[in-house]
Amino acid sequence: MSESVRLPAVAGLFYEGGARALRTDVESYLGAALSPRLPEAGWRALLLPHAGHVYSGAICAKGVGAVTLPRTVLLIGPNHHGEGAGLSLSGAAAWRTPLGDLPLARELAEGLLAEEPAVRLDERAHHREHALEVILPFLQAARPDVSIACLSLGEPDLDLCRSVGRAVARAVTRLEEGGGRVALVVSSDLNHYLPRVENRRKDDRAIEALLRGDPAELFGRVLLRERISMCGVLPATALLEALRLLPPTTPRLLARGDSGDAFGDTSRVVGYAALVWETSPGTGEKES
Repeated sequence: MSESVRLPAVAGLFYEGGARALRTDVESYLGAALSPRLPEAGWRALLLPHAGHVYSGAICAKGVGAVTLPRTVLLIGPNHHGEGAGLSLSGAAAWRTPLGDLPLARELAEGLLAEEPAVRLDERAHHREHALEVILPFLQAARPDVSIACLSLGEPDLDLCRSVGRAVARAVTRLEEGGGRVALVVSSDLNHYLPRVENRRKDDRAIEALLRGDPAELFGRVLLRERISMCGVLPATALLEALRLLPPTTPRLLARGDSGDAFGDTSRVVGYAALVWETSPGTGEKES
């Protein structure tokens, strides 16, 4: 692990670069998304979008606003730039946003390294990547003392995705045996750059696969058979595999939309959704 801090890459581009303006925006989104919050033990995972806040912030807030965050969160995102290792864990001591620093969940990070030999400590995959960074201000606003581990998955290999998912499940289980709670957050937009009606059809198919919970079906449908340009399909595939090995959950679609909602141009949109995986009653899970 490192003592370095991962500095913001897209502050002022994807979201407000000043602390006051950013906090105002994020709290406004979360305030509009107010709903009964699931307790820490009532959910396991979220899938959230990662576009500029003006486009997907409201949907991201619907996800974060639906849950009570535990102190420890594992974020898994795609690698848009292709830099660094195909499976890259950030070892930075903290990730910085204009709202402050989110410290590394060191025990979780060490557990992932121990459980999956393919994981590499590699900052190159993270230093320009926006997919996890844009979600962090929402986590900070919802739980200021949150600690994080950030994993980037950019190798389009089903076996690797499933291996990562199994490693995540083992690392989470081992950490929770000592008390506490770990939440999983996957970063993904849905289909890209088609007219709204056609784009929505592809989004429907991706969401359906997510709700079915079969990692091989999601991977095959999105990447191989239907060519759905869902940029976070690899992290989502890993998530579905992890959920198969953790106490039972039930997925629920919280919100969806597309980039045309922001300014009205529906000729070439990107789809967004927020999903939560709720824990099933009677699984023996405990509040942290």
